[in-house]
Amino acid sequence: MFTLIRPLAAILLGVFTLYAAQAYEPLYDPDAYLGNFRFWAAGVGAVVGWLFLGGRIGQRLWMSMFVGVQAVAMTALGTAMVLAVREVFVLGYRRRYHEVMDAFTGYFDIIVNWLSKALVQDYLILLAAGGVAIGLVLHLLWWMLESRRNER
Repeated sequence: MFTLIRPLAAILLGVFTLYAAQAYEPLYDPDAYLGNFRFWAAGVGAVVGWLFLGGRIGQRLWMSMFVGVQAVAMTALGTAMVLAVREVFVLGYRRRYHEVMDAFTGYFDIIVNWLSKALVQDYLILLAAGGVAIGLVLHLLWWMLESRRNER
């Protein structure tokens, strides 16, 4: 069922992901070309916010905050998976992979490489605090929207 909390979750998670992607870029190799990494990450964040986060807000406050942290983790994994597909095709066209299985195992190596660069304490605190804050804000918005809807 369409509720207003879904687009709000998509917007909040997308904006936070845009900010987190900007904070991630200095952690990666300075010579690397990341292209439109920020915008791809924000797009994945918006999709996760709409499909996953928006439908699970509102049970209890602690559960909403926990789901917010889960959504941030799912966004990080989804972004790594989406961008690894591009990287596999780039490396495949450069003939770095000789067989399909090399590309398949290289895909998972790229995902692990992207995620392992984010294992910096300050960045993980940013992600966890952002997930908790998103869950808290969305729970409060859901509570206000539901109380308004129930007044009718």
